[in-house]
Amino acid sequence: MKQKMRYVLSYIHRDLYLEPFCFILFVLSFCFEPLPKMFLGYKRILMSSSILLTDYVFIGGVGATLFNVATTLLFNLILIKVLKVSISGPVYSGLIMICGFSFFGKNILNTLPIYFGIWLFSKFKKVPLKSLIISLLFSTGISPLISYSIFGFGLPYYISIPLGIGCGLLVGFLIPAYTSHTISFHEGYNLYNTGFALGILSAMFYAIFQLCGLKVDTVYLYNGDNSMIFYILLGVVSGGFIVMAILGDFHVFPKYWSMMKSSGRLVSDYIRDYGVEPVMLNFGILGLILLLLFMILSIPLNGILFGSIIAILGCTAFGLHLKNALYVWIGGALAIVVKMAIRQDFEISVYRDINMLVAFVFATGLAPIGGKYGFIYGILGGFIHIVFTPLVISLQGGFDLYNNGLACGFEASILVVCGERIFHKERNRYAKKRKDM
Repeated sequence: MKQKMRYVLSYIHRDLYLEPFCFILFVLSFCFEPLPKMFLGYKRILMSSSILLTDYVFIGGVGATLFNVATTLLFNLILIKVLKVSISGPVYSGLIMICGFSFFGKNILNTLPIYFGIWLFSKFKKVPLKSLIISLLFSTGISPLISYSIFGFGLPYYISIPLGIGCGLLVGFLIPAYTSHTISFHEGYNLYNTGFALGILSAMFYAIFQLCGLKVDTVYLYNGDNSMIFYILLGVVSGGFIVMAILGDFHVFPKYWSMMKSSGRLVSDYIRDYGVEPVMLNFGILGLILLLLFMILSIPLNGILFGSIIAILGCTAFGLHLKNALYVWIGGALAIVVKMAIRQDFEISVYRDINMLVAFVFATGLAPIGGKYGFIYGILGGFIHIVFTPLVISLQGGFDLYNNGLACGFEASILVVCGERIFHKERNRYAKKRKDM
């Protein structure tokens, strides 16, 4: 009996407690509304256009949103078990990013066509689907393309459903090849590389829809009415990870210091290189920093902001740590202060400034820039990101949930040119072995 218990504990420890986390989400989802109301909210989530910025908490309620997060995570956990994929840094990052964006854009309905498209690509290229797991997990950043095609244009279902499924199959077929190509554009210095690739594909679909006379409207469906719930959730998850990391390894801090010496350049795997406990500590520390920052500034958390925070915390196993994150956050904060000074208004409103706040959180996509070239480049990257990101959504129409990843791709390419070709004498091209990220 003890041996079986040790095996179970070892199993969930290797998976960084994703299974218990999924179970807790299911339990919590039934605690906020009566069951009929919760499932009605879930139906509204599944039938929403899901385009940026659509907060599922605003659409269906807290319980329905947590149920959506739990079901989407469970499906992907089952999938990686069926494919016999072990939890690595990139896989963990993909799963947590799915959790985060399931608060505002992803659901089972709009992810399945993309997965089938990737499966078709694996059959066409005669490669195992397992080898494309990273592309598959990150691919759902373009999920709103499917939802909007089905529910957003107001077309009859006999037209919109085939249109949505067809778009999902096509984009899923293209993603694995395209993500491996775009990484060379920024040379691995954009943690959200898939977001860059998906943004380019989103822009293509957006242009085609415009050509066909199909109007795409960016929406702003969110509020801050459930802020305390999300503050508590973030505090409990972050604090719990720190406690479990210390209890699991009393020597976790020296490993964490070693982690912070890495640049974070793609493709990093902190689970492989440093172990489970340093990653959990990394997750918890960055989560608590963002929690305290938002509390000090009295910024209400909604599904979009909370989901964004959870999404980037997945990258604590994939290249993001306290040191390289602080560089870009300082730069982002400076840009926000400058922006407030220009408009002569030093109050931050979640209703007016949601895009700026999300961009601040996701400026961490440029963390490897600071990790490689130092704090000046990191601060510059964070500053540029706040300025540039709001312009990018008009390029891709809001179909790419990883809009910040698209912006980071362009920004990283500029900073890398400055870092390696102008102000430094390094001439080595990106020489790491390309993977399907």
